[in-house]
Amino acid sequence: MAKELLKGLEIVFLVHFILGLILGILFLFIPEIYCTLVGIAMTDYGILRFVGAASLALGGGSFLAYRSKDWEKAKLLVQMDLIWLVSAILGLIWWLIESGIFYTTVEGWWVFGMFVAFLAAFVYYYILQEK
Repeated sequence: MAKELLKGLEIVFLVHFILGLILGILFLFIPEIYCTLVGIAMTDYGILRFVGAASLALGGGSFLAYRSKDWEKAKLLVQMDLIWLVSAILGLIWWLIESGIFYTTVEGWWVFGMFVAFLAAFVYYYILQEK
């Protein structure tokens, strides 16, 4: 018998999907608009397009996990997200330190907070689902 997803994890998957879709489209297709809005001077949008593609992939995976309603099908995605989030948070910490923590843009802190929140949520629900 399949182990159903907890309702809270379903909500995390939906929020993850929506943010992944929004940020993915923004970064992949119109990164110059994002840079203009947040005041970042950039001439090569390649890295933002790469982040946009990753956001769409991870967010899309969350949608598929949500639709499956099955923990065994969703478990691998959660494990992958945990690896991604830990790696991304370490990279963000490095960036925040290098750029001067108090001189980093609000957007840098927003992304950091979002990643920490998703990491906490995925760890929490991973532990609950495994019981």
